[in-house]
Amino acid sequence: MKTFSAFLLAGVATVALAGPALADPRDDKIKALEAKLDLLASEIKELKADKTTEAQRVDAQLIDLKRTATAQYVDVQKQREQDVQVKLDNARPTLQTADGKFSLSLRSLLQYDVASYSQDNRALSGTDLSSGSLFRRARFGFQGKAFGDWSYAFQYEAGGSAIEGGTVSDAYIQYDGFKWAKFRVGAFSPPQGIDDQTGSGDLIFLERAAPSDLARGVAGSDGRKNFLGVTSYNDDYYAAVTWSGARAGDAAVFDSQQALVGRLAYRFVKSADANAQISVSGTHVLKLADTAAGPTGPSAINLQTRPENNVDGTRLIGTGNINARGVDVWGVEAAGNWKSLYGQAGYFGYAVDRRDSPLVNPSFNGWYVQGTWVLTGEARRYNAETATWQNPRPDKPFSLKNPGIGAWELTGRYSELDLDFRPGVQGATLVANTGGIRGGKQKAFTTGFNWYPNNVIRFIFNYQHVNVNRIGAAAPFGQIGQDVDILAARAQLAF
Repeated sequence: MKTFSAFLLAGVATVALAGPALADPRDDKIKALEAKLDLLASEIKELKADKTTEAQRVDAQLIDLKRTATAQYVDVQKQREQDVQVKLDNARPTLQTADGKFSLSLRSLLQYDVASYSQDNRALSGTDLSSGSLFRRARFGFQGKAFGDWSYAFQYEAGGSAIEGGTVSDAYIQYDGFKWAKFRVGAFSPPQGIDDQTGSGDLIFLERAAPSDLARGVAGSDGRKNFLGVTSYNDDYYAAVTWSGARAGDAAVFDSQQALVGRLAYRFVKSADANAQISVSGTHVLKLADTAAGPTGPSAINLQTRPENNVDGTRLIGTGNINARGVDVWGVEAAGNWKSLYGQAGYFGYAVDRRDSPLVNPSFNGWYVQGTWVLTGEARRYNAETATWQNPRPDKPFSLKNPGIGAWELTGRYSELDLDFRPGVQGATLVANTGGIRGGKQKAFTTGFNWYPNNVIRFIFNYQHVNVNRIGAAAPFGQIGQDVDILAARAQLAF
């Protein structure tokens, strides 16, 4: 028994001593893996910390970059606002800043006329009209804007009526800062009616109708040096008044002429297919230019006009010089278009206030009517800035490469101008103390057609029949009027 117990104790002791040697070896691997996981976790934590710092750094750089880009964009935009843009609008070269505050456009109007005259009664009338050619207008210059609120223009005229010459056609500055009105100073044509204010390049015929041309010549026309002009307009109305003086290029005088010229127009029909307007105008000459120095120097007015063709400069009717204190002119005109049809008419009155004379003050009158039909369907375009109509623009410009014939327009006009005042009878002298004036009566019929190959080139072809009835002021006091037939044409370039 003792022996068995001793043996059991020895076995237990052996097992106990052998226990560590029999431990599972995977425990060490687990511990090693746990150590590695702890190390990886530590490294991941460090990486996350570094990534957060890097992200913050990148975000900060992006913010700085956005701020820099925004500042650079603002700077670039400011620089672009000062950049000059170059455009070519209907052959008109234009320089303009991106903000539109400054601009400069080159302008030109070239009109080359030819005419052939056929007339009777040369001997008694004392006139022989010369067939030939003429640069009716040869203008070049520029116009534009400055500082957004100002505009300007300058055009030099190298052509002329009957004889080419050099003078200023336009030279003015204008303030546009007010929405309701524009103020202009310098040389320009004072607004005086539909026919008067229709641009020289947009005239239906070679010349304006004689009654309106006479009216504009008293105190208006191109190159008039004006003290101040004020205009106000929108799509419906037009109003203007000008304090005018002498014309640029006129011979030197004493105490330059001064006058007030005004126009008021209202467009009472306005649609895509139709426009209609009525216009009234008036001129009051405050003072005529003196022909000599001194308080008693005479001041004369001579109402005269050409036969609606200026290749030959002869005037077939005219009042002669009238010593006058002032002159008043008034006119009423109406115009309108329906699609490709256009019509226009006007009536004018002229009154002279004699100076230091017991004779009756003379008065005269004239009227005209004219119309067009654009065969190719285009319409004359209404221009609210001048309350007038402009040339049609061809839908299909003429070209040999592409189908197109341009725009074709039939035209017709009739006008009468009466510069007689108590003229008496043929074969007799004027009755004394009646204040009679034998200025003559002119009737003119014109027909023809206009061809617009494109927006800047134009050709005009006219036939005119002019009848002048005038009693001579000298013995034998016979008929010095005549009938004149005129074939005329014009080649025009305008931009």
